[in-house]
Amino acid sequence: MTSYASFPPLVPGDRVAVVAPASAPEAQRVSCGLDILRRWDLVPVVLPSVTARPALGHLAGSDTARARDLVTAWRDDRVRAIWCARGGYGAQRLLDLLPARLFAQGGPKPIIGFSDVTPLLHRALQGSGTQMVHGPAIVNLGEAGDETLDHLHTLLTEPFRPRTLLYGLRPWREGRPEGTLLGGNVALLAASIGTGDLPSAEGAIVLLEDVGQSAWVLDRGLTQLVRAGWLRRAAGIVLGDFSMDDDPAAVEAVLRDRLLPLGVPVWAGARIGHARVNLAVPLGSHARIIEGYLRLA
Repeated sequence: MTSYASFPPLVPGDRVAVVAPASAPEAQRVSCGLDILRRWDLVPVVLPSVTARPALGHLAGSDTARARDLVTAWRDDRVRAIWCARGGYGAQRLLDLLPARLFAQGGPKPIIGFSDVTPLLHRALQGSGTQMVHGPAIVNLGEAGDETLDHLHTLLTEPFRPRTLLYGLRPWREGRPEGTLLGGNVALLAASIGTGDLPSAEGAIVLLEDVGQSAWVLDRGLTQLVRAGWLRRAAGIVLGDFSMDDDPAAVEAVLRDRLLPLGVPVWAGARIGHARVNLAVPLGSHARIIEGYLRLA
């Protein structure tokens, strides 16, 4: 597996660029999230996409404008991290508008977000060689509990410290996998097959979560990942929150049906995704699962 470097720790006074690469965020929720950053003595720098007039009814401004903000934030050496305002939909639309070697130049700095931002995190991970953070967006911070916020703050300010990332994992197929952490939202991972955004998952521990789908839509996404071969050589799979628009028993049945035949360890119950507790994890870090704990190796 490819080795990815940790990002430098954030310290008081660091500037954090806030961008909206996908859907337009709600102003009040952004404001509450920015208050959290200020409470941590970070300096938020809000780029125009965060307050732009929505495009097509669901995007935070035009694709060009959203891409421009991301380029600006990445190339600004005064910015120590880039925080996505929200997910929703649209991050994929801007990826082909980014300069080819953008993430190989400048940095290192983490991009923080999840859900629709999944392809962006992996594109930046590959291009920069620096770990990215799968964790709450700005709009989620004001609604997050102490556990989510404390876990996130510690990860950002002490990224090198060995720690337990996730706990309480339940084995669907026993095993003690070890490898690079990859993954995120099932729908976006499936939609990224063939784009070059995803690194190989061979030997990786793959995190999966999804929200707002029917069981058959989840089935389709997982089937795509399996048929494309992306999951076949993973070292293990960790399942997060699946707050789906369907019977939980039907959702679990689909997950078991699609994943257990792969023959790799599968652990469920990770507190990542769209539930109120969304524990941040560094994508690209080296980790292992031991007795229901996912720890940095």
